[in-house]
Amino acid sequence: MTSPTSAAQPVHSKLAVTLRALLIPLFLALHLSAQAQLPLGGHASKTPAPAKAATPDKPAEQRAQTEALLADAQKQLEAASAGNENSTLPSEQQRLLERLVGTYGERLKLLDDLAASRAGKSDPTGTAPDYNVFSGPPPYSVLLVDALRRDFDTANERHAGLISSARALASQKRAQIELQKRAQEAVRRGEDRVARARSDSEKEKEREALALAGLRLQLSDAELNNIALAEQRIGIETASAAQRVTEYKELITRVLPKQRFSPADFQRQQSYLRDTQARLSGEIDRRLAENSRRTTERERMARNLGDPADPETTRRLKLLDEALENDRIVLMTLNWQQALGQFLSEAWQARFDGLSAQDAQARQKAVGNLKTIHDELQTRRPLIAELETAIANSMRDQEQRLQGLPPEDPNATYEKSVLDLLKQRLEAFQRLSAAADRFDHQLDRWLTEDFGVKPDASGEYWQIAYLELLQKLKAIWNFEMFAVEDSTVVEGKTVTVTYGVTIGKSIGALLLFVLGYWLFSRVARRLQRVMVERFGVDEQLAGVIRRWAMISLGLVLLVFILNLARIPLTVFAFMGGALAIGIGFGTQTIIKNVISGIIILFERKIRVGDIIQLGGTTGHVTAVDLRASTVRGFDGVEALVPNSSFLENQVINWTYSNARVRREIRVGVAYGSPIHAAADIVAGCAEDHGQVLKDPPPAVFFEDFGDNALMLALVYWVELGPNTVTRRIDSDLRFAIEKRLKDANIAIPFPQREIRLTGSETIPVQVVVPPSGPGDAPR
Repeated sequence: MTSPTSAAQPVHSKLAVTLRALLIPLFLALHLSAQAQLPLGGHASKTPAPAKAATPDKPAEQRAQTEALLADAQKQLEAASAGNENSTLPSEQQRLLERLVGTYGERLKLLDDLAASRAGKSDPTGTAPDYNVFSGPPPYSVLLVDALRRDFDTANERHAGLISSARALASQKRAQIELQKRAQEAVRRGEDRVARARSDSEKEKEREALALAGLRLQLSDAELNNIALAEQRIGIETASAAQRVTEYKELITRVLPKQRFSPADFQRQQSYLRDTQARLSGEIDRRLAENSRRTTERERMARNLGDPADPETTRRLKLLDEALENDRIVLMTLNWQQALGQFLSEAWQARFDGLSAQDAQARQKAVGNLKTIHDELQTRRPLIAELETAIANSMRDQEQRLQGLPPEDPNATYEKSVLDLLKQRLEAFQRLSAAADRFDHQLDRWLTEDFGVKPDASGEYWQIAYLELLQKLKAIWNFEMFAVEDSTVVEGKTVTVTYGVTIGKSIGALLLFVLGYWLFSRVARRLQRVMVERFGVDEQLAGVIRRWAMISLGLVLLVFILNLARIPLTVFAFMGGALAIGIGFGTQTIIKNVISGIIILFERKIRVGDIIQLGGTTGHVTAVDLRASTVRGFDGVEALVPNSSFLENQVINWTYSNARVRREIRVGVAYGSPIHAAADIVAGCAEDHGQVLKDPPPAVFFEDFGDNALMLALVYWVELGPNTVTRRIDSDLRFAIEKRLKDANIAIPFPQREIRLTGSETIPVQVVVPPSGPGDAPR
């Protein structure tokens, strides 16, 4: 449009005022019409509105209505633009109309998209692939199953994206409803201000403000309508995507257990990996050639360097250095991609071995190899992410540095070139990271779905570690320590059989022997109690029988277990001679004590509970075993006495035939005392004691005329037993004798000496008192 002349400007101003006055009622009518014609509900349920016209339900009617609204808005925009042609900036009314035209145009596109969604033509992934091959009989190619799972991943990502879009639209709708409420409130306030205006100029001003408020409300209604249409479209596509995901999941669940990794599929996959590696090698060669060219150019520039202070030369050198560093980093990422490809080839080999394995051990080995590759990849991914983050940070710094330079600055070109090189580095790392992510996803899927190994909450495959540990333990269990040849004669021919003695056989035989011996010991103890309680067998004899029975059963059990574990007895033949000699000399004393114990147990000359005296040991016999017996002395100290000592030395058994023991206490009374009364007193003390036997009765004998006293001897008998302490009985009797003799005024003399001095002369006696010092006690 050509600019108007200055003479025509007043005419245009009057025309603009007239058009605005005519358009105010039209905007209000359009606002009410838009509220009545919202096909998707919009805000009608939240804001009171005038009576609505019939809402068009058919897509054709909705499209026709939207086209009519669009045409009307375009006419209003043309009129507003004609009225504002003198201004260089668009008015507020013009901007609102432009947005309204764009909103109606967007609604037409949304209606087309909604129709396509209803027709099922909006899936960007295309129509569902033809998987009729899975309707045939199994097995199914593992490569085709992998393609199915990739399609499932794509559908799942699309479904997740649609759900995120629906959430974003819901948030946008809430915000738009708030804007609509404010626009409605602005229209109501504008109507009130128009009604309260008094002058024509004031009314004209308020009508213009009301028209703008009406346009804002119409724009808000249109945008809310578009959001509702978008929600409908996304809802339909989300349901379709969810159905597609469910179909894929059901199909994968059905065909996955029936997949087969044929050698042809494996060779086809390996050929594809080799081609990929070849392309990477070609790219590396091209990068190396470019790097060599840049290196040569850098050396040439360094040799022909004119003025070192020239900024342009310095920038060119620095840019070449950055390019060389860029080549180094990109080559490093390419080499890492090649290593990643090698890992991928090894992973495919392990997957092929696992899916083709016929036994569990080979399958477990393949799973372990996949786990090893997975762990190796996990150790490298943090370094890749760290380098990628560092380059991204450098890019942000470079962008800020470039923003601070004007376009005409010579340094701007240099900084932009450096930024381009940084972008190439970031793209290289992003490419490497994407390849590592795909590989990691493949490994997780193979381990989880193909081999049924589930990771824990932290992502660790402890099940594989557990299986590897079991495998190692199994290898240790089956480790063959040595092999033994056993020769037998069958139909006149010598047949030699080789038996391997493994750690597992040895441990199993030992555990079985311990278990059997424990069971036999419980049965033997039960039989011992039965012999003692029911058949009256002496407890010691029953113990001897039990011990010998356990020895015999232990030998039989040992031979049985060795035969059961297929460990031939010839294993021990090679050490028989040396063992016999060692046993003959080393166990001579032991055998002698064992035989002595057997004799003691059968002769029963010494039994448990007897009080014996052997050498300097006196006490109760508490145990009689095969090798040694236990004697607890009266002082509580237990002594282990070898059984041969009872046969080779003299033993005093105080309780051999009976437990009665004669005791004797000697006491002296003073000369001149009534000896018969003293004897009766001493005898009465013994008769009154509860532990002194009445048969035979205690007796007192006048034993001798001593140097200082008349000697009496009290003889009495006691029954030895667990609760009998002869020393206590002797002490009790002495206390009683001393008390009763004292009460009878019969003295117990102590040794006395009478000294007689003879001589013709008197011996003078003088008592001398020594001088006492300050620290001496008086005497």
